[in-house]
Amino acid sequence: MSLPSLLTAAPIETLFEGRRTDLDAINTFAGVANRVVCISGVTGIGKTALLKQFFNAAIRRHNIMGQLHYQHALWLENDFRALMDKWQLASVHDVLVKLANMGGDKLLCMDNAPADPVQLAYLTEHKWTVIVTSRERIVETIPYELQEVSIDDAIRIFALYNGLDPDSLNIYETEMVSDIACRLLQHTLALEITGKCAGAKGWSLQEINRVLKENGFNVPRLADISRQLTDAKVKDIYAQLATIFPVGVETAICIK
Repeated sequence: MSLPSLLTAAPIETLFEGRRTDLDAINTFAGVANRVVCISGVTGIGKTALLKQFFNAAIRRHNIMGQLHYQHALWLENDFRALMDKWQLASVHDVLVKLANMGGDKLLCMDNAPADPVQLAYLTEHKWTVIVTSRERIVETIPYELQEVSIDDAIRIFALYNGLDPDSLNIYETEMVSDIACRLLQHTLALEITGKCAGAKGWSLQEINRVLKENGFNVPRLADISRQLTDAKVKDIYAQLATIFPVGVETAICIK
């Protein structure tokens, strides 16, 4: 299958589960002309994974005539400076001018975008679809705040990272994984760290749940999870997981 002209390499696709409603919403917002879409949310909630999934699906998309939806596609992290070096240009302004002069419909996805929306807005005026992620909402953009995953998706995420087949779980196992997921506030990176590390240790679901309980993960089953999911709470989750699951320390303490 042909692809648009990729101005940078496409991001590597990783395990992705759920978030279909979020993907549909981003696809809808991407069709709004002259506006930047900003995916925001706390650290580790899944912003980057969602943006990668959107980008890799979008560059394969064709219109009703069978032609590529985008003629050019660009994946960046943090800012435009990587293109300054790649194209040997003197300033970001020169990069923006070159991007603006490219023909056809174009897609830019930027992970961890800077808070200044001016550069991004400039590109939307030149047939660029711009989708970015940010810890905080960027002013004058279409906001989309990413929330914790649903309990069904949390069960599947944890099971997959733990080496279990989510479609073959019995009722007892589903209840146990659901309990673990709720203790981790249905936070995607916490589910990943716990699943990977417990799977590597060969721990049973009962052992995982017991260790989480012993280390203060006693979130009530029907707690208001979204209200508890703050940056401070996320950092606390990482700190505790780094103690409980030492093989996950490197991941747990790398908070962007």
